[in-house]
Amino acid sequence: MSTSDMIKMALRNLWKRKLRTFLTILGVVIGTASIVVMVSIGIGMNESFQQQVEQWGSLQVINVSAAGGGMVSVSNSGSSRNEKQATEITASTIEEFKKIAGVEAATPVMSEYLYFVCGKYMADASVKGIDPASMEAMGYKVEQGRFLEEGDNNTLVFGADVVTGFYNPKLSWEMRYNSPPPEVDVLNDKVMITTDWNYGTRHADKNLKPIKVDVVGILPSGGETGYAVFMPIKALEQIKQDQQEYEEKQSGTKNVNRVKKGVYQNAMVKVASMEEVQQVQDVIKEMGFQAYSLTDELETMKETTKMLRMMLGAIGAISLIVAAIGITNTMVMAIYERTREIGVMKVIGASLADIKKLFLTEAAFIGFAGGFLGIIISLGSSKIVNIIAVRTNSDMLSSIPLWLCGASLVFATFIGIAAGYLPAKRAMKLSALSAIKTE
Repeated sequence: MSTSDMIKMALRNLWKRKLRTFLTILGVVIGTASIVVMVSIGIGMNESFQQQVEQWGSLQVINVSAAGGGMVSVSNSGSSRNEKQATEITASTIEEFKKIAGVEAATPVMSEYLYFVCGKYMADASVKGIDPASMEAMGYKVEQGRFLEEGDNNTLVFGADVVTGFYNPKLSWEMRYNSPPPEVDVLNDKVMITTDWNYGTRHADKNLKPIKVDVVGILPSGGETGYAVFMPIKALEQIKQDQQEYEEKQSGTKNVNRVKKGVYQNAMVKVASMEEVQQVQDVIKEMGFQAYSLTDELETMKETTKMLRMMLGAIGAISLIVAAIGITNTMVMAIYERTREIGVMKVIGASLADIKKLFLTEAAFIGFAGGFLGIIISLGSSKIVNIIAVRTNSDMLSSIPLWLCGASLVFATFIGIAAGYLPAKRAMKLSALSAIKTE
């Protein structure tokens, strides 16, 4: 029996019993739609978590800090090195980070809270000093202007929310709050930086002179970058040292906790892909440093909903198992009704393999049709779930990727074949003579 003849016969047999075939397919439709929607909610929740975390920063950046702990043994590429105390991050440490497999960029990090002057207006923000050559590689996005570049000195890149945060220092707090934000063009106007928070008032320190800087870029609002300012770490380090020297001169005592030049407590490491983040983190921890990334937060969020996602998948799977039982019942009934037909097929020369394939083909068609219609229904259901989730501010969004549609269709077809296997084996074992005698 040719393949085309077998397909035509299988479709003709299913069409003869339209109602029973429809009801059996309906069971597969419900089962497929249930499992696709349930799994899609789990996928949607994970994507929602990832989008939330990405607003806080890059998932591929690892934040490293000095452990402040004792002696650690460092090994790299199988070669042992002497024990060292990983309490500081230096230029050589950054070079070691860059040599780790999967690392795209690394930079020391230094933070300082400073004040900015633009005309008669002021703003304040946390300034993050980094290696200017690494800023673009770290995955930041510039809305206007450019990134910091190698060779920059007193150069700044503002977060958009800092730009809108300028105020007139001569106004009272109440007037500042009720007044609209001033229009400040930091890219073109003269901008200065100072450590004196009283600058612009009668309490300003006349001995602290502001430093003229160039603003070359503006980052998008929101997230960790919207309220931050970036500048070359060497320039920020010099500002910090000048401030410490001035404070020592004013107090007449030496600061025992003075920051050493070229020694840092923090660093950032950019990894090529999210899949390698955990591996790189483990290597950095083995070097004696503390390492943290937003992927840790993402995994924690996923872990808290793991049980819920498993329950959703189980509910969908139960529906599909019920559908498989329906397919089995349909095929068994078909054998009882077509016993004489099976006997005739054997007498005229149909092989046992052909009979088996015929029933499996019918079962596969039921599974395929149910899976296809179930996917269409699940796509519509997914949109309804998302509309409800948006209106109720719920995290239970639904996302159906292409691979899930393909996998569901293949799985539903496989379920049909598996459910029809035992009835097909039963049809093979029927005696041709007794089958022909059956009325």
